[in-house]
Amino acid sequence: MSTFRIAPAKKEAPAARGADARAPQRGPDPVEEELYRLIAEAIVLKQLRPGARLNEAALASQFDVSRARVRRVFQRLAELDFVEFKLNHGALIRRPRPDEARAVFATRRLLEAEAVRETAKRATPKDFARLRKFVEAEDRAFRAKDSTVAMLSSQFHILLGELCGNSVLARILSQLVHRSVLIQSLYHRQNQPTPCLVHEHVEVVTLMEHKKISEAIKAMQHHLDHLEETLDYESLGQIDERLARSLG
Repeated sequence: MSTFRIAPAKKEAPAARGADARAPQRGPDPVEEELYRLIAEAIVLKQLRPGARLNEAALASQFDVSRARVRRVFQRLAELDFVEFKLNHGALIRRPRPDEARAVFATRRLLEAEAVRETAKRATPKDFARLRKFVEAEDRAFRAKDSTVAMLSSQFHILLGELCGNSVLARILSQLVHRSVLIQSLYHRQNQPTPCLVHEHVEVVTLMEHKKISEAIKAMQHHLDHLEETLDYESLGQIDERLARSLG
């Protein structure tokens, strides 16, 4: 089951055709979206490791798209901090530093408190039904030991952002949540099973639905604390940067 949510690319006017502008068989948007999704999922699932180089020419050939379109995909991934560009190396899979990872979670605590507050105020019964349907699907995925359960669980937070009525907050929160999925995949404590935190999502929804806003915010803060407690920043933080850049 593929559950990693990808923000749709902005549509652009067709580029002039030339040696590096072959038309993909399935149209530009579907192919770019597929490539974006596959790379993002491969990074999160550790199939592509930090330091690995993404071969622009090879991807263009395999997916029958122009190299310009592949570069657009790389740029979108770079906006999520999944990819970085290095002179004479091209696009490489990033390894967020421990201080970056901590900053992401600190910022999420601020934004998600506001998302909970505003969603609790304005959400309709239909919105809450949507949230409850989501956590039910999340619970089924965890019980089935789906490998993408962390990616699915992250969508709960993105959904809250969408429902809060603040499009700017929703966009920034979505970017931070995607970055958190990568951080969790890299810094998850060794030999520790993935914790089931669905009940914490249920608690947040229940408190919001009953307009217990302060308690709902505290529950969300506790949930994010719990998520960060599953991470081990020290082990990866001690790896020599030259070695990290050589991993692939």
